[in-house]
Amino acid sequence: MSKRESFEHDLARLTAIRADPQQPGAADELRRALAARSNLLTARAAEIVGEWALAGYVPELVAAFERFLVDAVRRDPTCAAKVAIAEALNRLEVRDADLFRRGALHVQPEPIWGGQEDTAAPLRAVCALGLARSDPPDTLLALAVLLADPEADARSGAARAIAYAARPGGAALLWYKAHVGDAEPAVMFECYSALLALEPEPAISLVARLAGGDDPAQAEAAVLALGSSRLPAALPLLIELRATAADPGLRRTTLTAIATLGNDEAFVFLLGLLTGGPPRDAADALSALGLFRDDERRRRKVERAARRRTDLPADPVPTPRPER
Repeated sequence: MSKRESFEHDLARLTAIRADPQQPGAADELRRALAARSNLLTARAAEIVGEWALAGYVPELVAAFERFLVDAVRRDPTCAAKVAIAEALNRLEVRDADLFRRGALHVQPEPIWGGQEDTAAPLRAVCALGLARSDPPDTLLALAVLLADPEADARSGAARAIAYAARPGGAALLWYKAHVGDAEPAVMFECYSALLALEPEPAISLVARLAGGDDPAQAEAAVLALGSSRLPAALPLLIELRATAADPGLRRTTLTAIATLGNDEAFVFLLGLLTGGPPRDAADALSALGLFRDDERRRRKVERAARRRTDLPADPVPTPRPER
């Protein structure tokens, strides 16, 4: 059997084990994969361990993580194994501050056409959460450094981890970041979301004000953060933002954010817009109401309202997603 054939055979076996990791021989094969030279085999095994919460493999996960930190570009390109291992350790609620700190500091420049690219940003983001869970004394210091990371993925992960840690002083970092901003709207979305989780009352007015800013992408990040907060107080702010927004795209995003709130008041507002709003507004409301499609009672109300609109598509409501 060639090296390639052996790899594909091992990968196929792990795919089979993923369906039932308690089957005969699975434990030995998982341990063998976690100790393998192939980062992809180790990554697949770590995913299985995490998905099934197999706590008995923690020593093997830790050993594999340490192994792939050495000569990392050659042994674990794109950090595939290290990311999968860190995610599994998070799922297993392992508290290992030293391991997660090393991952949060790891930088892995890899050659690309015309230069190099740091592929470790997703790893730093995952390890930021692990560090927050492990809660060493220097948690906020480490997360503050990551909040200024050159890579957007790491900065976003730092914001999420600060919210998870919920430490005194964490909100101050987010307040600062909210005011200095970030070139990446995705990072600001995470910062706003974290701030709304930690200090909802003072943060909601700030985020609403920023949602009315001149940069459409940054305004959209603030609008979506208000929606994902699921705070009842966000609804009137989002309704007002929609009424004053000049950009049609931002108006549609505001309706999506209202739907994301998920409460009865948000549903009633959107249903009213579908029922009595102008055709364009009704169509946008209908699209946003698709977020309620798994709620049979609400879905039926949307279907009835949509049928009364002769200016809407014949079958505008998405069918429920199939069960997996």
